[in-house]
Amino acid sequence: MTNLVKAGIDIGGTGTRIIIQGEDGTLNSKSIATAEFAAIEKSMRSDALAAHVLSLIPEGMKLESVGIGASGPVDTNLGIILNKDTLECFSFFPLVSELSQKLNVKVGIDNDAVAAVLGEYYFGAGKNTKRLLMVTLGTGVGVALLENGKPFRTRDGQHPEAGHIPISGDPVTCYCGLKGCWESLASRTWLQQNLEALLPNTPFEKHNVNFYKTVALEREDVANVFHRYGHHLGRGLVTLLTLYGPDLTILSGSAAHYYPLFKSGMEEALKRSDGYAINTLIVPSELGDVAGALGAVAIPELT
Repeated sequence: MTNLVKAGIDIGGTGTRIIIQGEDGTLNSKSIATAEFAAIEKSMRSDALAAHVLSLIPEGMKLESVGIGASGPVDTNLGIILNKDTLECFSFFPLVSELSQKLNVKVGIDNDAVAAVLGEYYFGAGKNTKRLLMVTLGTGVGVALLENGKPFRTRDGQHPEAGHIPISGDPVTCYCGLKGCWESLASRTWLQQNLEALLPNTPFEKHNVNFYKTVALEREDVANVFHRYGHHLGRGLVTLLTLYGPDLTILSGSAAHYYPLFKSGMEEALKRSDGYAINTLIVPSELGDVAGALGAVAIPELT
């Protein structure tokens, strides 16, 4: 009997991660810079992605399905990514149908935040939750809500882009058209740009949380950037927690690694009067950067 495996693909603005999942867990994985696909002709991008998937399947095993989590907006009905701002190289062509034809398997797609929350629900911090909220803090801000393991949808069956909500009077206009948009102020992009402005000779992505803990103790301006970031994050969270009332909220994405540094600013923004208390049980992701690819494995079963 042939052993069947499933593939999960997490396509982000910066990187693309692929995992192969079998009955006993993850069998293989690979990360590719998304820019590598941008350098290929659009007509060949699904071929290149399919080739990466096939290269990871162990000998003697057969691919059963592929799930994709992608930085949205994503049309889950048509199987097309519609993100001209942070994922243009995979947008506006039938990626799902092309992959399905090339690999001869069922392929499903959803927003990357949905993929990440599914990963935490099945394998990480979200086990045994009834209503689980996930906020991913990467190139942009992604939001997903699960109700008993099922993603919350809009009336037309799509994923709501809840990272794009107004949280301030900031005059800068986001690419979504809003001024003071949450994504503009709470993404990793904002944090990186503001830290590199203070530390021009310190590339953000080459230093971890422990490095910035030390710098923040020595420099009040650096500590203030993290505090402001946490406050921006909390301003959006307080709206979502008030509306959705989850029993747990998980923060994921590359900026979530700096949780200890921005936690105080976030908690300050979440304070409410006693009569308006909200559930502020918020934890960092257990799975980290692999949550999206792991959760993507389950997407074909939801479509």
